[in-house]
Amino acid sequence: MRRLTVRAAFASPAFRFLLVGGSNTLATGLLVVALSLILPGWLAFTIAFALGICFSVFVTGRWVFSSHVSLRRAGLYIAAYLAIYLVGLVVIAALKSWGAPPVANLATIVVTAPLSFLAGKFIFTNPSPEEQQQ
Repeated sequence: MRRLTVRAAFASPAFRFLLVGGSNTLATGLLVVALSLILPGWLAFTIAFALGICFSVFVTGRWVFSSHVSLRRAGLYIAAYLAIYLVGLVVIAALKSWGAPPVANLATIVVTAPLSFLAGKFIFTNPSPEEQQQ
């Protein structure tokens, strides 16, 4: 059985996504909970999600997927994140309708994190039209 080294782990996009996504998710999740105590859940989620997008656009393409981050790819990634944001709002609305406390808004992570990985993998690992012409 092959021993997994730190170098081998860092070579894996999935591992790097877990690090980047995990730190981003932890920070934005804590921000959602904190802001949910003083703001409506949808606004807390919106603020945290916007900050998470800014971080993610710059780090995911380059470091996680070792890809060139063109304006086109950044735009596609932001569009995907906006769709994922809407999914998160649906989750928050459902939680609120069920009478869940603000801390339950963390449940959005279970839905939005896998969607974010899949979007990044699709956008940053498929060759762009410019790369296909070379």
